[in-house]
Amino acid sequence: MITAYFGLKRMPFPKELKTEQMFESFDLKESFTRLQLLKQNRGLFCLTGEPGSGKTTVLRRFVDGLNPQTHVHCYTPHATVNRIDLYRQLNQLMKLPSKIRKSDLFEQIQRGVTDLYEGQGKTPVIILDEAHLMDHETLQELILITNFQMDSRVPFLLILIGQPDLREKLRRRMHEPLNQRITLRYHMAGFVDDEEARSFVLHQLKIAGRTDPLFEEPAIQMLRQLGHGLPRKMGNLAIAAMTLAMAKKSQSISADTVVKAAEGI
Repeated sequence: MITAYFGLKRMPFPKELKTEQMFESFDLKESFTRLQLLKQNRGLFCLTGEPGSGKTTVLRRFVDGLNPQTHVHCYTPHATVNRIDLYRQLNQLMKLPSKIRKSDLFEQIQRGVTDLYEGQGKTPVIILDEAHLMDHETLQELILITNFQMDSRVPFLLILIGQPDLREKLRRRMHEPLNQRITLRYHMAGFVDDEEARSFVLHQLKIAGRTDPLFEEPAIQMLRQLGHGLPRKMGNLAIAAMTLAMAKKSQSISADTVVKAAEGI
């Protein structure tokens, strides 16, 4: 195994990193700061980025830091349903009694949010992932869901997460009312320079148990270039390059090894 071959205690670039072990990238800090502001003031937040840019990582860190005494989070990983099913999802996530009609679901969800916020002193945090796949009618329905007391107050946090297509959808004229309701937004672009990419690779190797250099500097640059600066793609490519280097009985990883590994992915 590559762990023993390269003197590692465990596999590097894992998905299941603990919150405190996450790499403090510029994207993570900027998006997390906005989420913290949202937690203080409530409202809508739109987080976008390419697959593998770290959106879920940011979300995990934010949710892990929520106090269950003051916040209740409701997360759905697939917000790709129609309007009535979205209401049913939200109803179920909030642990409310089952209803059939859309109007009944709508009223119950609004009462549930109000009860949590005013009656129990808890702010609902509604998280809709894969929001770029929501159809136009369902996106427009969010305007109704988020309208409390004639739009005079915001007793919740609504977080929309999606790929760049979500930004394009929200720019369309039909979604201008929803777009205007978004309090904060952030687009994750990945690592934009070699220095941050280098820090990311060294960080991942360090928590895996290795402090000695493994990737040559040109190899790290190639990881960022071929991985488009996206943490997940860079991690997958790094593992492939390590596997190839082990097969060649090499103790270091060159840019050429990264290129050849990319051809096999």
